[in-house]
Amino acid sequence: MTENLTRMCPHCDAALAEGAKYCSSCGAFVAGDGESTLESAKAFVKNTAAEAEQAARGLMKDENAQKIAGGAAIGAVAAILLPISMATGAIIGGGIMAYNRFAKKA
Repeated sequence: MTENLTRMCPHCDAALAEGAKYCSSCGAFVAGDGESTLESAKAFVKNTAAEAEQAARGLMKDENAQKIAGGAAIGAVAAILLPISMATGAIIGGGIMAYNRFAKKA
């Protein structure tokens, strides 16, 4: 499936012949050494992933980004624990009220 991919001219979107350095439709110079579309895609993904990793590493060193990430983590923990603690408190409170009510009757 990937073998059928053809390069496209960045100027006019015409299909380029394998190894072409100029577009046969518009005559524009086509950058690159005629590598296949699959190889171009692989290189693009690899470079993009490397750039994303570099940006993430830079953010890890940024004090403001660390504060924002810390706040987001605290917010996530609170969003999980708050409903649990409220439900637990309601159950315990209901148990105490029930105990007091029935203990006074006995």
